[in-house]
Amino acid sequence: MDLPGELDFARLTPEEKYWRAVPGYMKRLARLYQAIHERFGEAGLELIRDVSREFGAAIGQNARKGGEIKGVAAVGRYLLKVFDMVCDDWEVREFTPERLVIGVRRCPYPFTEERICRAHTCMEESLVAALDDTLEYKIGRSIPSGDSFCEHILRRRAAAPSAPSAAPR
Repeated sequence: MDLPGELDFARLTPEEKYWRAVPGYMKRLARLYQAIHERFGEAGLELIRDVSREFGAAIGQNARKGGEIKGVAAVGRYLLKVFDMVCDDWEVREFTPERLVIGVRRCPYPFTEERICRAHTCMEESLVAALDDTLEYKIGRSIPSGDSFCEHILRRRAAAPSAPSAAPR
C-alpha cells in the first residue's frame, strides 16, 4: 500500500499484529464480562454461560468434521491447541490415559472474579462434551480465587452408579 510520506509507517507482520492485538482483545472481553455482571448480576453471568456453552459446542461440532476426537490424549491435544492460541504460559502438570491437568501461571484475560472465570470456561466444558461425552472439564485451582496458578482438568467422567435391582418377591 502506498501512503503519503507523512502517513507512512512500518507495517507489522501478521505474527506481530496477533501478539499485540490478542492481549488487548482478551482484556476487553474480561472488562465486558465484568460490566455485564455488574449491570445484570446473576442474569448476566447466565448470559455469559449460555454464550460460552453455545460457542464451545459449535467449536466441537466443527472440530469433529475433521474426524473423531475421543479420549483424554486426543481431546487434551485439542485443548492444548486452543490454549496455545491465547497464551504461551501453560504447561502439562499431569498426564495419564484418564486425566490431563494443564497449569497456567498467568490468566490471559485476566479475570479477577472466580464467578466470571467459571462462566467463561463453560466454553471449554461444552467443547469437551461435544468432542467426547465420556470426559469432563473442570477448573481446579484458579488465580481469581487467590491461587498462584490455574488448573484446567480434563478427566474421564465418574461412572454413574447403577440403579439397584429390584429384590425378588
